[in-house]
Amino acid sequence: MQNFIFKKVYLSDNDLMYKIYKLRFQVYCKECGFIKEEDYHDQIEFDEYDAKQAVHFAALNEDGELVGTMRMILPGDLPLPIEKHCPDVKIDKYAFEAGRAMEISRLVISKHLRRRKDDGRYYGPQVRDKEGTGKDGNQFVRRVRPMAFGLYREVYRECKRRGITHWYALMEKGLWLLLRIHGFNFERIGDEVDVYGPVCPYLGRTEVFEKEIKEKFPDFFNYFTEPDVSFCN
Repeated sequence: MQNFIFKKVYLSDNDLMYKIYKLRFQVYCKECGFIKEEDYHDQIEFDEYDAKQAVHFAALNEDGELVGTMRMILPGDLPLPIEKHCPDVKIDKYAFEAGRAMEISRLVISKHLRRRKDDGRYYGPQVRDKEGTGKDGNQFVRRVRPMAFGLYREVYRECKRRGITHWYALMEKGLWLLLRIHGFNFERIGDEVDVYGPVCPYLGRTEVFEKEIKEKFPDFFNYFTEPDVSFCN
């Protein structure tokens, strides 16, 4: 059993931000081959959004080691990645102008947490990690380890604080399936594109997530709304 802490990271935390960029390079270059090592001499991966329009989140193990990260990109001077890579996708301009939209990106998890032969980048939904009984008496299966969902919980809480209702994302099918089986029903809104691998554009809405998860996965909903930010793996 291992405890993880999930937290929002401020840009002033230079040490942790550097570790985030290093982990992203490790996953995208060394593990997945999405980027070329010779293009990243400092072996860190960051872009123009990181310092201007991004809110970062981290997952730390009990030793304080960074083991996962993701970010949400807010509307600003730069167009969001989904607007750049999917120009034919219809974006809710009102939600953007009202500050009620964002884009999820750069979800990466350390390879040290992916030790089984069928573990994917986010732990595939075919993996049965834990079975149990919910408070309502229904049996449930936690098909994935909680790392990605601890990070998503922090994003959800940040969205609630900011009044964000629209979640845009470019994601691969495996991650979409992983989210879907836990009540995060993102709607596909465009064709597949190549952005660090094949991905499709999706849109999710806070109120839809809340309704679906609360009705079908009450234990999971309690996890998202409970005050404690740590989670036992």
